[in-house]
Amino acid sequence: MARKRKQPLAGALPERYVDADWVPPNRQDEVDALRWATPRQVVSILSSGLSDERRARIDASVAARLSGVVVVLEDLHDPHNGGAVLRSCEAMGLREVHIIEQREKFRVSRRLTQGSDKWLDVVRHPQTSTCLSSLKARGFVTYAAVPGATRTLEDLDPRVPAAFLMGNEHAGLSAEARALADVEVAIPLYGLSESLNLSVATAIMVYTHATRRRTALGRTSDLTDEQALELTARYYARDIRASAAWVQRQITQEHATHS
Repeated sequence: MARKRKQPLAGALPERYVDADWVPPNRQDEVDALRWATPRQVVSILSSGLSDERRARIDASVAARLSGVVVVLEDLHDPHNGGAVLRSCEAMGLREVHIIEQREKFRVSRRLTQGSDKWLDVVRHPQTSTCLSSLKARGFVTYAAVPGATRTLEDLDPRVPAAFLMGNEHAGLSAEARALADVEVAIPLYGLSESLNLSVATAIMVYTHATRRRTALGRTSDLTDEQALELTARYYARDIRASAAWVQRQITQEHATHS
């Protein structure tokens, strides 16, 4: 039986957001292409379907992807913030964003995402506990963004995989999230403003930590060669319409030629 979502943390959204529910991008072509062929074969077959400029842009993006920095959004309310966070995370080269929908359904402003979720792995979770336990099992240290926390971004070890927890715009992170997080961290504020917009705060955290991680590792990406090759195959498949059929046809022809 599906777990019933608790009472939302904020009031109803304006009517203009009635169609703002986030719909995951269709990844079936990508999945099917990699069933038919290895990542190296997929890259070889689909590369001819991309212009030199497009292929170079995708390759450069893969070469700067970080799997060791993720953002976790707990019960976001405003679709503008949801869209802006996805766009910022993709622009900074992150690979994953995790969504907790324990109290609020995740919504985005498509005007702000501009298709950025096409290049992200957005993972949805019905509960905070299961999300954080899964990340910790993968070796992530979980950092709860809490205004006034004594630890700052500069105090963190950028070589360790990091998951940044961002809470609801009105209520902040839940008591459960704060209790389960490994460390509480804040962005120091030097002006008279007492807080930052959630999407702005997330962008600052992601940019700062991603930059420090790249510097510490001495390279733009933390992917292994094997991971980078697979991601390239996935990105090529996402960028080409009917990519699975293209791969299937080529592999079938090659088998017929050698039989």
